[in-house]
Amino acid sequence: MVNTGKSKTNNLQIILASNSPRRKQLLRYFGFDFKVVKPEGIEEFSNADSVVGAKRLVKYNALQKVEGIVCSFPDSIVIGADTVVFCNNRIFGKPKNKKQASAFLYELSHTPHWVYTGLCVAYSGKWLLDVDVTKVYMLPLSKEQVARYVSVEDNKDKAGGFAVQGLAGTFIYRIEGCFYNVMGMPLARLRTMLVKMGVRL
Repeated sequence: MVNTGKSKTNNLQIILASNSPRRKQLLRYFGFDFKVVKPEGIEEFSNADSVVGAKRLVKYNALQKVEGIVCSFPDSIVIGADTVVFCNNRIFGKPKNKKQASAFLYELSHTPHWVYTGLCVAYSGKWLLDVDVTKVYMLPLSKEQVARYVSVEDNKDKAGGFAVQGLAGTFIYRIEGCFYNVMGMPLARLRTMLVKMGVRL
């Protein structure tokens, strides 16, 4: 599919303020041709020590991404998103290396945790901000199992160090909430926001 930046459902241009392969994949489910523009110079914050803090964090980061490019596309719908994992009163963002990815996954596999995705949609001077939450339950993994997983999957660009659509899906026995939220783009939540912005779906 060629990304012309034009929606098949109407004449609006769709801009995704993210270079995430998963978000690009999920946005295509709407049948859009869209343009990807990664904001430059955006510093994503990653500290929060409460549920309220985690929600504010992902909404703020999503807003930052949209603010970084919206002025360049005044006639377009701009979509930004940010995802983190929250567990034991702290944020699990993208691991810096395999050692940190292993530590993340080992801890997350031994206690239920929450995935938060903040969404920001801007169009024609209108702004919508929302957040989606999914609770994830994993099988308790040994350090040897974690080491095998980290050795075969790329974890560096994934919140919490795992991808639900990959091998980590075999560790997850229960999800409460939107599956696609765990991938980084809650589709039902985004659909509601796009309809409010006038996109025909």
